[in-house]
Amino acid sequence: MINALVSGDAEGFYAAETEARRDAAMPPFGRLAGIIISSEDLAEATETARLIGRAAPRVENMAVFGPAPAPLAMLRGRHRQRLLVHAARSLDVQDVIRDWLGKLDWPRGVRVAVEVDPYSFL
Repeated sequence: MINALVSGDAEGFYAAETEARRDAAMPPFGRLAGIIISSEDLAEATETARLIGRAAPRVENMAVFGPAPAPLAMLRGRHRQRLLVHAARSLDVQDVIRDWLGKLDWPRGVRVAVEVDPYSFL
């Protein structure tokens, strides 16, 4: 893949990248969702992220990774944690996440945002 990129072989790069994504079930052959938990209080954000991670449903063709500090762990005065959901394309990941998070309560100062198939994970 890198050789195709370095040599300017756009078609070769595209073919190699497509095959790598297919093998790893990454978009567009799979689904990714980021769950971002943020709070002005680090302990509150961390504990809420752990609560969400512990409550993750066991669903065939879906894996949940994290929580871990988000790539931008502090943004606009808020501490951020992230979970990453990797699922098969055939799974209605939005419904699974909606049901999962809908059963949980967290402190008022905590925000939870979900991004399905985002362009960036920052």
